[in-house]
Amino acid sequence: MGALEFKDVHKSFGAVRALRGVSFSVASGEAHAVVGENGAGKSTLLKILAGIARPDRGDILLNGVRFDHASPRDALAGGVGMVFQERLAFPNLTVTGNIFAGREITFAGGRLNHRAMRERTQALLADLRVPVDPDLEMAHASAATAQLVQVARALAFDCRVLVLDEPTTSLTDAEVDHLFRILQELKSRGVTLLFVSHRLPEVFRLCDRITVMRDGGFVGTFERASTTPEAIVHAMVGREPPARVDRAMPAMSAEPVLAVRRLSRTPWFRDVSLEIRPGEIVGLFGLVGSGRTELLETIFGLAKPTSGTIVVRGREVAFESARDASRAGLALVPEDRQRLGLHFNLPIRHNMALPRAAREGLGAIRGAREQQSAAALVSSLGIRAASINVTPDALSGGNQQKVVAAKWLATEPSVLLLDEPTKGVDVGAKFEIHNLIRERAAAGMACLVVSSDLPEVLSLVDRILVMREGALCGELAAAGATDAAVMQLAAHEVAVTA
Repeated sequence: MGALEFKDVHKSFGAVRALRGVSFSVASGEAHAVVGENGAGKSTLLKILAGIARPDRGDILLNGVRFDHASPRDALAGGVGMVFQERLAFPNLTVTGNIFAGREITFAGGRLNHRAMRERTQALLADLRVPVDPDLEMAHASAATAQLVQVARALAFDCRVLVLDEPTTSLTDAEVDHLFRILQELKSRGVTLLFVSHRLPEVFRLCDRITVMRDGGFVGTFERASTTPEAIVHAMVGREPPARVDRAMPAMSAEPVLAVRRLSRTPWFRDVSLEIRPGEIVGLFGLVGSGRTELLETIFGLAKPTSGTIVVRGREVAFESARDASRAGLALVPEDRQRLGLHFNLPIRHNMALPRAAREGLGAIRGAREQQSAAALVSSLGIRAASINVTPDALSGGNQQKVVAAKWLATEPSVLLLDEPTKGVDVGAKFEIHNLIRERAAAGMACLVVSSDLPEVLSLVDRILVMREGALCGELAAAGATDAAVMQLAAHEVAVTA
């Protein structure tokens, strides 16, 4: 009998069957991965486990006893702690306030016992080796600290099962190493880990067994020691990944559609010059802190440069806002779809219509045009949604990412800027997004792609520009480039052009 057991769990949202009789068990004290494409049902299963959603039928057992909980608070009280991918925190509260939110320690009369909570927080942070002041406001905490505060919150209430949903997507390699050291120590103490991730190297590094889900159903559970990443990918997608089709290279004699000349924005980057031609896909690679995101934000008018010029289709521009950039033919798919990419209180059809309406200065969205455009984008991009009237939180992460891309593609840009376009999406969705970028480039769109995924950069783009500490330090043709050559540029002060 496992510490945690799912028995014939079903869940539907309208006509969409999210879970189709999922059954598997997680042994006590093991690290167990759950993997699958976006839309496989992983998030729905976690929401049920966390008390956010209720199953239509089926049971969850915890140590052999039916786990009947109606809220995340009940789940935590029952010994199940959750660490979510997003920075789920009260930014105006301290680290201590976040750890004890909803479960505060009080005196007999109900008054908050701030000293007891602070001392408990300090002990938890010391146990996790997190050098953070308990009085730090979460608004000023790093992504890594925010994740570890969620772990500390779970430990504060003696959880025996710790569920981690894509906990490393915003972390550096060093921060991932620190988190994994903590998780291995918790496992050695008998804490059961349920780990959901699209990053198979991390799954194979941490987990003992791997459960694969597909289309809302259970595919199988595999022993880590006797399987391979290739076998897991095949089980996830149920098909061989499509091979990349070599693209016809755009004519380098064509006039650049976007040119950046000695652009600087202190203190993030300096003297950056680059050109992108119609139909070209250019990759921008660099380590954390290299200035890649800040460069895209500046090109798109979200921040003003300190010096330098931006030229669009031969005309020098000085954008005062993102609307100005959009009107000039630029579009930006941001890295953080949760905070910057989507309006979660609006249906996806409104999300798709807003950028074009803002660009055109419309006082109202035209209903018929909006419905027709949204339906066409959903169909052409293969967005899996019950209807265009659902809100983004009803979609998987990969489909949310497609909605972000769709709303900007609706503006028919000539330059598409993409910041980590496949962050937190599965193998299948990644291929679909790659093919979307290639299709738009083949139609003449210029694409500038920022990515921390080196295999993605090498397989997707035509040229690779490498940034290091705010400076453009080299360029490589993607054809024939190697991981080592790109990383040498990113990590050392070597200027190379090939």
